[in-house]
Amino acid sequence: MDKPKWLYLISGLLLSAMLLAPAIFSKQDSLKPKPLTGKPQRIVSMSPGNTEIVFALGAGDRVVGVTSYSDYPEEAKSKPTIGGYHAPDVEKIVALSPDIVFAMTDIQAKYIQILKQAGIRVIAVEPKSLPEILTAIDIISEAIGEQERGNKLHRELADQLAEVRRLVGSAPLKRTFLEVWDTPLLTVGRQSFIHDLISQAGGINVSADKNVDYTPCDTEQLYAYNPEVYVVLSHSRDDVRSLITNPNLGDIQAVKNNQVFSITDDLLQRPGPRSFTGLVKLAEILHPQEMKDWENK
Repeated sequence: MDKPKWLYLISGLLLSAMLLAPAIFSKQDSLKPKPLTGKPQRIVSMSPGNTEIVFALGAGDRVVGVTSYSDYPEEAKSKPTIGGYHAPDVEKIVALSPDIVFAMTDIQAKYIQILKQAGIRVIAVEPKSLPEILTAIDIISEAIGEQERGNKLHRELADQLAEVRRLVGSAPLKRTFLEVWDTPLLTVGRQSFIHDLISQAGGINVSADKNVDYTPCDTEQLYAYNPEVYVVLSHSRDDVRSLITNPNLGDIQAVKNNQVFSITDDLLQRPGPRSFTGLVKLAEILHPQEMKDWENK
């Protein structure tokens, strides 16, 4: 089974980027980002989440480059790609002559440095929680001259978060195991963005003691966690069925009580406006009674 896209770690700059850097720096190593007058007309996004934010702000027509995994909304698929977000193609980005580039912070730090040295304006945001997504929307909307749209989107999503918190706030917290991948079995630690989603939805991440984004889990550890609810990130496979019929997992509380569910991976794994939809779906799984008022809205 192929590993999911997020498992690939950066081991260094791509050779192409390293070869490109001297050519860029030789003439532009003292350049600073060009001041913008008016709204930036050529936008490049180096992460799927940032792409979704830009489109949600109504600036999709100004996007000239996205990562290969930027597949939402549908229009994003037609944009030129600049490689994966773990290893973006710096040469392609420079060739697109962007007015502004939206990047991720830690994971793309080396690429950000190259682009800045080339005189390209780069803004890095990498939300680790739902409130941080709201902040990212504020930053991006101001940078592209869409503050009014940004304020409206911020209010709508903040109200949604507040309402979910209100509905589930008095309910007992549910011990939750979230399966990111099945072979090897992977779940989320407390550094993961998904950890915040579980907490906001009224759950307890059973692997929160792991101070990492993602962590492996064997069957013995899973039985030690013995979660009340088991949530599978769906990657277009029949994940839930294979879990329920696995004889090795039949005595786990969530499996015995038929509390095994799936959610489309993009709704939980990709920090952006749709994460708030993921929050609602997760809250409905953990607290169906309390979330009935949401369904009746």
